[in-house]
Amino acid sequence: MYAIYILLCSDGSYYTGLTNDLDRRVWQHETGHFVDCYTYKRRPVQLVWQTRLETFEEASKLEKQIKGWTRKKKEALIKNDIPLLKELSKSKISSLTLRQAQGHFDYLIIGQGISGTWLSYYFQKEKKSFVVIDDNKQNTPSRLAAGIINPVTGRRHVEVWMADQLLPFIWKEYNDLGNELGITAISQKNIIDFFPSAQMRLSFQQRVEEKGSFVSLINEENKFREIFNYEFGFGEIDPVYTIHAEKLLPTWRKALLDNSQLLEEEFKISELKIQTGKISYKNISANKVIFCDGVASAENNFFKNLPFAPNKGEALIVEIPDLPRDHIYKKGMMLTPLSENDMWWLGSNYAWEFDNENPTKEFRENAETLLKNWLISPFSIQQHICGIRPATLERRPFVGTHPQFPAVGILNGMGTKGFSLAPFFAKQLTDHLSIGSPIHPEADISRFARILSRNI
Repeated sequence: MYAIYILLCSDGSYYTGLTNDLDRRVWQHETGHFVDCYTYKRRPVQLVWQTRLETFEEASKLEKQIKGWTRKKKEALIKNDIPLLKELSKSKISSLTLRQAQGHFDYLIIGQGISGTWLSYYFQKEKKSFVVIDDNKQNTPSRLAAGIINPVTGRRHVEVWMADQLLPFIWKEYNDLGNELGITAISQKNIIDFFPSAQMRLSFQQRVEEKGSFVSLINEENKFREIFNYEFGFGEIDPVYTIHAEKLLPTWRKALLDNSQLLEEEFKISELKIQTGKISYKNISANKVIFCDGVASAENNFFKNLPFAPNKGEALIVEIPDLPRDHIYKKGMMLTPLSENDMWWLGSNYAWEFDNENPTKEFRENAETLLKNWLISPFSIQQHICGIRPATLERRPFVGTHPQFPAVGILNGMGTKGFSLAPFFAKQLTDHLSIGSPIHPEADISRFARILSRNI
């Protein structure tokens, strides 16, 4: 650890320094050990402020910035006058450097997958101070998923949980965030569902006849004969949205980095300390810490008793020239267009028992066989990807604060529905923390208050 410190000199001026041994360095200043130092002729000196940072690079950067501050700003820092510090800061959003000097945030967010992205977005809207810690692993589910928001599920094409409420909310929020970032964050690409058997066709037809929402049959049996092989026809699922996660997540990450609101490092829970009314982690203190770190929360002492049920998913990135990109195609697996021309995502499977996070030969062979039998166009496999989803036994997310430790919260357990559930419940959690509004009872972790109180 490195200490950045400010000394008040006998002439009323301030000296800012950096050391890895603060007691020794202050003694050296007091005894005149450094003859050429600014403080030598301005003794006695008094230590009036200090903070500590993990790395020399961080500490050196903060030292240089404080040295460049005006006397008024340094005195606001010494007095911990946060409003005045913010007023004196030139940037619209106080930088991490300023907050490191302050030593305190409203929130510490662990993880910048889709949940951490939306939570930090809503905190920023509410003008809450926060810092995100994320080590930028590339095999997280948010980075590997196709981002499909499908309003129906299962062999009988039943509506997903909260579909009518989620779909309009999702469309508006992703468009708003995309507009703010200058990207296309969401597109509507309905699913063309090729029936793998006569039985599946009959099941789909029954849903249509029952006036099932979002499903319809198309009376053009030969519409896709030039690009696909199929025997039992197809139906359409409408609307279906695709989230362009390959653009959204890195663009939001860059915004956080540009605003000094993100630390790219591994979070070490052993260094998290819970205190009355706040938490501390290394040199950071905050009112609350919120875990948005996927399957890592299943091993977190605060939340390990929650009924997580992680499952492994695999997909292929495939190059398919000239395949029309206005739909998602499904036949057992989803074939989804990516932002890059001619590139498609094919997946996924759901393995509840697995030994590791590595891609399997079995999945690749099955997926390749499917494409050979289904696609008429040539294709080439570019990548085989794999990740572990933070699913739950009851297929409902975990949202809220710990019943015994209110400074510790969670936004997690989204499973395969992360891109639809994360914005909705990030907004609910933000409102809950800001104004006390309720969290949906099927998502609120207060339903697990008893088991969360065990063996902390």
